[in-house]
Amino acid sequence: MPLRPIPKPVILINSTQPAEPSSATTATTASNQPIDLRQSRVDEFLMARSLSDNSKKAYQQDLQRFMDWTQTAWAAVTPRQVALFKDDLLVEKFLAPATVNRVLTTLKNFYGWMVDSEYVAKNPTKTIDLLELESPEAQDLSEAELASIYQVAAKSNYCERNTALVSILLHGLRAAEVSALNLEDYDGTRLHVRKAKSDSKGYVPLKERARMDLDIYLAWRAQQGEELQPASPLFISRSRRSFGKRLTYWGIRDVVDVIKQETGIDLHAHRFRHTFATDLVLRGMDTYHVMTLTRHKSMQSFKRYTKRADQIAAEKAFYQALGESQPDKNT
Repeated sequence: MPLRPIPKPVILINSTQPAEPSSATTATTASNQPIDLRQSRVDEFLMARSLSDNSKKAYQQDLQRFMDWTQTAWAAVTPRQVALFKDDLLVEKFLAPATVNRVLTTLKNFYGWMVDSEYVAKNPTKTIDLLELESPEAQDLSEAELASIYQVAAKSNYCERNTALVSILLHGLRAAEVSALNLEDYDGTRLHVRKAKSDSKGYVPLKERARMDLDIYLAWRAQQGEELQPASPLFISRSRRSFGKRLTYWGIRDVVDVIKQETGIDLHAHRFRHTFATDLVLRGMDTYHVMTLTRHKSMQSFKRYTKRADQIAAEKAFYQALGESQPDKNT
């Protein structure tokens, strides 16, 4: 009697055993939801640093660019990959060099923290250089342009507010800093900037014109029946959607955009800051003192104002040497 054929062995997989994750960067929770282990390191990095909400958002966006570009685990990233990522941002994504440098700087800071925290042994960004940037130019406003801006503000709806807003912006404050000001931040002669970019807080003394414009605006608000409290916003909105509430950064941009349309000047809120810094340098104020008032922390970013002041002084000396009056650039 012939023997029955022996069947081939069949290997059964126990379905109750968890499968290995498909990537070194992911795991699963009890609910089988994937977890990105790279993001958990980013979250820890952001918690470890003293950052504003806006800075945290910017850091997250920069690191997310890299995580979207590659699925490689943080510990496995190589200098070559970082170099290719840099090239991708510049050549494929067409990002501005300054933006590329910002993203790379964020990645460098993150890996520096990873090394210090002993999550990785080496920093793959260490040998990657930032792009060389052209020195930015100051965009100060001429006296004729300022006169035109004040004329439009004086004829606008809510002229008291808009005139005071122009005067305060002309003291080197960023639009977001002006929006964050409360009545308690104005002591009659100075403004106390409590919320600022890169924690650049400080006091800003006001010129007589600015004090007068601001006092007129606050008196007008009191006449409208508003109860002015220390915590009340220094500038308020008059739009239908947010009437009586704080004038936001975007609200300030809207005011400036209207002035831009009426004057034909290529205007944005930051040009007032450029004008303030350049004017002080032209008046011979010590650079350290000007940087204190503008709350600059980097001499590199401040150089644009000294460069522009030197150019203006040279042009003035040129016409003086010729015995001619200097023509206005807008005539």
